[in-house]
Amino acid sequence: MKQWLPAMLLPLVLLQAPVLAQTESVPEVNGQNPATAVVPQTTKPNAIPELMPLKGTEQIRLQLVNCGGWVDCALARLLLPASAYIDQRELRFDNSTQVPVSILNTAVVVEGDFTGYQLNNQAISLSVDIKSLPANQIISIPLILKRSVIPPDQYSGAVFLTLQNRRDRLSLPINLSVRNGPVFPLIVLLFGVILGRLFKYMQERGEPQANALEEVYRLQADIAGAKLEDENKQLLAGMVTEVRTFVVRERLDVVPTQVQTIRDRLETLIKLQALEDQLNQQATTFPTDVDEYTVKIRKARLYIAQKEDNKAKELLEEISSDLDSVSPRGAEDSGVEAYKRSLEEALTATDRINQPTGEPKTTSSLLGKFQQLLINLSGVSDQVRAEATFWVVRPLLSLTLLVGLSAMGISSLYIENGTTFGARPFADYLGLILWGLSADVASRSLSNLPGAKQ
Repeated sequence: MKQWLPAMLLPLVLLQAPVLAQTESVPEVNGQNPATAVVPQTTKPNAIPELMPLKGTEQIRLQLVNCGGWVDCALARLLLPASAYIDQRELRFDNSTQVPVSILNTAVVVEGDFTGYQLNNQAISLSVDIKSLPANQIISIPLILKRSVIPPDQYSGAVFLTLQNRRDRLSLPINLSVRNGPVFPLIVLLFGVILGRLFKYMQERGEPQANALEEVYRLQADIAGAKLEDENKQLLAGMVTEVRTFVVRERLDVVPTQVQTIRDRLETLIKLQALEDQLNQQATTFPTDVDEYTVKIRKARLYIAQKEDNKAKELLEEISSDLDSVSPRGAEDSGVEAYKRSLEEALTATDRINQPTGEPKTTSSLLGKFQQLLINLSGVSDQVRAEATFWVVRPLLSLTLLVGLSAMGISSLYIENGTTFGARPFADYLGLILWGLSADVASRSLSNLPGAKQ
């Protein structure tokens, strides 16, 4: 039994040896038990922040519109993209570090290229609510824009951010273009288009009409200054009013004849009145009764003023034959023959006047009215076609061309190439007017429509 006891204890001793060796190899840490000792971690205080701007933030490009009023802004929203009337732009950054980033200061320095105008904090600035950016996150900082106080111009500058524990400042280049609202440019463009059509109208139709109206005004002035009775002046003024109607309706081919006829009548009336005055002065030397001739002369003058040329001609021929039958003293000086020739020329001129003829009115039957209705509905009636062309087709085409030209001008000069429209007001608005003057497509089209005067 004693011989087997050492053999049984030897394996147990051999198993306890590694455990004792491991226990003795672990030293004490600061006099503490190794089981309860804490190994300190090494950290890097005041780490340099790594704030990276994301795509679209590293260089800011904006095209804005400075609109005022409901109509102006509504039209801007219709014509321009949505980015033109934003009030803020989100600047996005990536804080890839494990520590927060503190923003000490922000500044936006922007200056106009054309005018040199520098925007202040009321016009463009960064939000002041964000002072610390969390660690390992993508952060958004709003760029506040107040478009109503930014004048039209092309602005360039940068957004600066001063970060804690970083010597250099983070700068973001900014390129900003601002234009005026579209309402006033559209009004100016419409004015230019209308002015161009007026020039075209004056060249083709307005100038002849103005010349004819000038002749009417001269005739009216001659009648007002003539030595005639008021009654005869009023009658001649009525004739001038009829000629003015021809001018307004652009019947310019008959105006010269009408004006010359009225001038002949005016001259004849003046001479008849002079003859009457001369006969009254020679009443004592005239062989017959002067009152009889003066009454006939007044009556003939009234016929001429009333355009009853046939009666006036008969009465003047009667006066002429009576004067030929007598031989008054001083008849050669009286100028009767000269007056007779003037009267004959006046009567010849008045024969060329086209007197309006009234067409007899016919009362159509019920069947005729029904047939006329069918003709109108089928479009065969020339009158219906003419009325539809005048009241519907021409105004519609005119309005369509006017709107089309205005839209083309706004698209070319304002939407596409007018990112800084209004920065140079004189050149910008003058360009709109000149473009409207050169756009004569509408006037050419209108001149070829049915009913347009050549």
